[in-house]
Amino acid sequence: MNSPATRQRSGPPATDVLEAAVRLLRRAPVATLLLHAVGSVPCLLGVLYFVADMSRSALAYERLEVAALGMALLYLWMKCWQAVFAARLRALLLEETPARWTFARAFRLVAHQAVLQPLGLLVRPPALLITLPYVWTATFFHNVTVLGDGQPRSLRELCREAGAQARLWPRQAHALTFLLFLFGLFVVLNVALTLVLLPQLARMFLGIESAFTRHLGGMWNATFFTAVLAGAYLCLDPIRKAAAVVRCFHGSAVRTGADLEVQLRALRPSLAQAAALLAALLLAAGGPVARAGTPATPTAVEPQELGRSIDSVLARREFSWRLPRGEAPEKEQELTWLGKARRDFRAWLGRQAWTVGRWVGRTVRKISDWLSPDRSTPDLARGAWDWRGATLYLLYGLLGVALLLLGVMIFRARRRLRLAPVAAQAIAAVPDLTREDVTADQLPEDGWLRLARDLLERGELRLALRASYLAGLAHLGQRELILLARHKSNRDYDRELRRRARGDAELVATFDRSLRAFEQSWYGDHEVTRASLEDFTRGLERIRAC
Repeated sequence: MNSPATRQRSGPPATDVLEAAVRLLRRAPVATLLLHAVGSVPCLLGVLYFVADMSRSALAYERLEVAALGMALLYLWMKCWQAVFAARLRALLLEETPARWTFARAFRLVAHQAVLQPLGLLVRPPALLITLPYVWTATFFHNVTVLGDGQPRSLRELCREAGAQARLWPRQAHALTFLLFLFGLFVVLNVALTLVLLPQLARMFLGIESAFTRHLGGMWNATFFTAVLAGAYLCLDPIRKAAAVVRCFHGSAVRTGADLEVQLRALRPSLAQAAALLAALLLAAGGPVARAGTPATPTAVEPQELGRSIDSVLARREFSWRLPRGEAPEKEQELTWLGKARRDFRAWLGRQAWTVGRWVGRTVRKISDWLSPDRSTPDLARGAWDWRGATLYLLYGLLGVALLLLGVMIFRARRRLRLAPVAAQAIAAVPDLTREDVTADQLPEDGWLRLARDLLERGELRLALRASYLAGLAHLGQRELILLARHKSNRDYDRELRRRARGDAELVATFDRSLRAFEQSWYGDHEVTRASLEDFTRGLERIRAC
């Protein structure tokens, strides 16, 4: 156990700080926890929208400045509410009533957080590259959140106090950061698994089909990873802020003795209850003496009655563990018919098992005696040739040959599997063009063209038109002008081609005409004729030539 002097130099262990932080969060009312959510949830949703918009929209650069300004305001909003959340936790830890909010206090809180917290976004990445100073840097800005609660102090005093708390107990700070990092890895893994499994569970139990269930690989993008990190931050940050509150409390208690005041406040109700209980006991003990005036004489107890009382007390359940272990006889009158049947069945099973075991033992012994030579009989009486010993040796030899053959068979089978793998021949399945879930990546371009010619010969012009259109999509996908996916619509392909082939106006215009002709015939009432199909095929050839 650490001495008080050592504890003052190195601070409480990091595990104790985390435990105190979790207890503090469990004691906090729901309104206090909602303060953190009010600040963090809008900012995290803004980050999610910002990343999705900037990574997918082709015109994102036009609204980049406005979006960045909005994110800055949301970040400041989050930090201010986190400071209010930390102030509530600090008042709860000190067993005090939270201070009232005034306009001056709110203005000081917003000003301090607006000046200092944005610097953390600029200072933390270089500190993370240097690795070691990151702990001091991150701890400083967490302390700014805890200490910058709008109390009357200047910005210089806030920085000085936050820096002193960050430099205090570096071993504890590094251990706390390491433990939270390990815990955060498991939180990230759980959030990621939850986001992956939710669409699958919705399809299994509710029948809700979505783009994530049709194409699982579409989830692995920047938006998904941003959502995972946002969910992990929302789960982990309250613990980190509570740990910063506990750490600042212990750091300031070294000078102010606030921890002793909190312990004394906690002891006052206990001391009052103990004093009331002691007074009640004294009154109860002194009441009979004051009324009688003489001490009460003890009442004589018969030995038989005393013995029965002791036996009844020892027979209680709470004292049975002190008695010596032994086999308690069953009382026949306490057994029901089911208990008697179970007891008789166990006894019968025991007798049968003993009989079978004895028979097996006698049989094994007889076989052993029959196979083993009798050493007490002279060699002349057994004859010149010991047939029982020869039989035993023959059995041993056959067993050895069988094991050898089994080993050779296993070796050959493994060698055949390793050296001569089964050659699997891929059989191309012809897609059913009448189904709506057919995609262009199910066949190559030549395969779709052959299927279109076969359908044309059979007179199925509408299906031949769809096969030709899918051939065009497969050709564009092979040229990497579009990315084929099950969840994409025709308009998605059109927008993607416009973005990637922005300089080839002829290709975009030809694809638009082909798409319009296909949708009018497949989804509309336009009749497909051989002339219109030949015109569509010429458009496909122009797409291939562009």
